[in-house]
Amino acid sequence: MAAQYVPGEVRDFILKYIASVAQIEALLLIWSNPGEHWGVTEIAARIYASETETAKALERLSVDGFVLCTNGGFRLNASAENIDMIRRLQEVYARHLIPVTDIIHSLSRNAPSTAETFQRQEDR
Repeated sequence: MAAQYVPGEVRDFILKYIASVAQIEALLLIWSNPGEHWGVTEIAARIYASETETAKALERLSVDGFVLCTNGGFRLNASAENIDMIRRLQEVYARHLIPVTDIIHSLSRNAPSTAETFQRQEDR
């Protein structure tokens, strides 16, 4: 169903850079207010996520170069190419929330469980 509503390049972007709904929500919040300097607590309250989950999402966004952390706050730091992709992501997410979240959740469903990973290591 997701392929029907989520263009391929947006789907690829999600699969490459987005690991959780908190991460997409944080990215879109920061993108929507690029001049703001956001704190973890403030973002967590706005996206209805725990501070721990929000900090983890922001850390990954920072590693991938979408946000900068300065003076304990976060702000947008994306290339022109990524700004265009984030805009398209926001448009698709606003219209097709369920298919986008299905893509995000498919990553965790396809990931091996801890027990499976442990078993593979023992088999080596």
